[in-house]
Amino acid sequence: MQSPLDSANRAPARAAKLILLALIMLIGAFFRLYQIGTIPPGDGFDPAYYGLDALRILAGEHPLYFATNFGREALFSYIVAAVYALTGPGTLGIHLASALVSILTIPAVFLAGNELFQREKEGWLAQYGGLLAALVLALSFWHLIWSRYSVRAILIPLFVALLCFFLLRGWRTQRRRYFLLAGLVMGLGFYTYQLAQLFPILAALGFAYELIARRAVTRRDVGDMALVFGTAVLLALPLAFYAYQNPGVFNQRIGDVFVLKESNPLAEQARILAGHIWQVVRMYTVEGDSDPLINIPGRPSLSPFLALAFVGGVLLALWRWRRPQYLFLLTWLGLMSAPAFLAEKAAMSKRALGALPAATLLIALALLLPLDWLRRQSKQGRRWPMWAYTAVLLLGLLFTGWRSFSDLFLVWGVDPLLYTHYNVGVAEIGEYIAALPADETIYLSPTYIDHSTLKLHSGNREGIRPYNGRHCFVYPQQTSGETTYIIVPGDEGNSLPLLGSAFPQGGVSHEGYLGNGNRYFVAYQIPPDAAAQMGPQQTAVANWDDQLALLGFDLAQDTFRAGDTITLNLYLQPLADMKANYTAFLHLRGAENPATGSPVWGQVDREPCFQSYPTSWWQPGEVIRDTFDLIIAPDTPPGDYQITLGFYHWPELTRLPIVTSSQAVLDDTAVLQTIRVEP
Repeated sequence: MQSPLDSANRAPARAAKLILLALIMLIGAFFRLYQIGTIPPGDGFDPAYYGLDALRILAGEHPLYFATNFGREALFSYIVAAVYALTGPGTLGIHLASALVSILTIPAVFLAGNELFQREKEGWLAQYGGLLAALVLALSFWHLIWSRYSVRAILIPLFVALLCFFLLRGWRTQRRRYFLLAGLVMGLGFYTYQLAQLFPILAALGFAYELIARRAVTRRDVGDMALVFGTAVLLALPLAFYAYQNPGVFNQRIGDVFVLKESNPLAEQARILAGHIWQVVRMYTVEGDSDPLINIPGRPSLSPFLALAFVGGVLLALWRWRRPQYLFLLTWLGLMSAPAFLAEKAAMSKRALGALPAATLLIALALLLPLDWLRRQSKQGRRWPMWAYTAVLLLGLLFTGWRSFSDLFLVWGVDPLLYTHYNVGVAEIGEYIAALPADETIYLSPTYIDHSTLKLHSGNREGIRPYNGRHCFVYPQQTSGETTYIIVPGDEGNSLPLLGSAFPQGGVSHEGYLGNGNRYFVAYQIPPDAAAQMGPQQTAVANWDDQLALLGFDLAQDTFRAGDTITLNLYLQPLADMKANYTAFLHLRGAENPATGSPVWGQVDREPCFQSYPTSWWQPGEVIRDTFDLIIAPDTPPGDYQITLGFYHWPELTRLPIVTSSQAVLDDTAVLQTIRVEP
């Protein structure tokens, strides 16, 4: 009986290869599209920005670069826009765009591997290396999880695989069209993600290896290099001009996360770098990212079977390093892994995505090269080792596929915390807001208005009034129309009770539940012309520069001890349309402190509502009930002290003058209350 592996010396027909590749792509498409509408359950903060970008593109804008959210290259946003043109806006379009890019990466890896291993001339590696690398990528949990997360970094494996394929094909065939295509891919790569800035280095080193191996440099070689880099430069010129016009925006994040700091001694930098390199090695094999947003915390990027093959592939490539293709492959792995160990505050698996195709090729090298040696042994009558190895190989690949499926769909995908990680509740708030009438007044607490998921799912709705109910409460003295408060009780428990007290005419009109069954938000609706039944315990009127006024305050007691905290609710109101953001300050004033030479024994300075509802957002007819905690200095002697309130503009520290006041006035501050500090 003859092993089917004995046919390895016959090159499979082109059609057979294409059929196998199509089957591998179907496997990859299944893993990337199965339950795409529910796993992950939402888009999340960063992916939502691509949906917002796509809406801008569909509205007629065509930017080269998006400066929001620390800056983003534009190509992935244009892909999302193309998908949105078919599906409409929303979460699904973002994930579909990422899945399509991920699926296209599978044949790109096949092409790169097929070209790289063809230099072996014959054998299993030469004939099936590209196909096996494509299969490994199709089953790779590492690639799958980033495909599901749906950010522009998913473009890097596709582009680096295509770049290497065109370079390898160009070096083998000496046809200039492949070098032209390599230049096109390199140039377009600058519009994908920062990791593409390493492409020119990779291409330059690849050319160097080829020329050293040939021991000659011809005029044609110079022309080929000029074609690659010249084409890339021409395509990158618009982006370079943008970077010139906007210094500090392009590559802002690279500077933020770079692990090496000039202020550190050289030995310390070397220690930090060595530690990060070791972490990246562990990321491949033993322990991966801890962020549950993009991984099962601690899961290595490669399964045990693939990790073992990866280590073997690296060793085999090192053993064959004198062959330019293997030196190029090792360089590809090392160079595209470098961002992972040069960066901090970021997922290592994301920073090393450009090395993933190289890792799959090294795995294919380790898994297939032994077959050629075993085939030679089988010709001498010893067939069982080949059969045994084939069984191990097939079982290992089946185990990898099952492990990826299980980890993605049965472990990570069913984690109820994904509803929080992917901001599903924020998306549902946005969808609820989008369904409200256009003239509805909407207050939102405590989700901030600039949240990308909220913007995307609310249709970029204007006029939402957000505040943080943990620190303040904003309400109209009388509603002019339908008014809805959207409150997240799990994040702040103050607004709902206060709404019930202030507007008993209203009530809960809707409750939003997450897919895991937990209540996330509550909508409290107030009818038109409803007067607020809330006011200060103590009336105290003061007018600062005809800009804002104090209506009064709540103070539960007037006797304290040194070190106590005085809690006041201030009731503030705008008197005009304020353009500036003012800072409030409360002082506890008494006799002069001999240690400081100041009469101030306690002080708190901050913008109202802890900046969640700055004065430039205040609307006519609103009242801002803001809670301040004023700490009495521990060394405050017994006696009588005054609580004073004032406002100033930062950073000039220019105080707003008091125009009128029912209270005593002291240095542009209103004296609110005299308290007693007892021993």
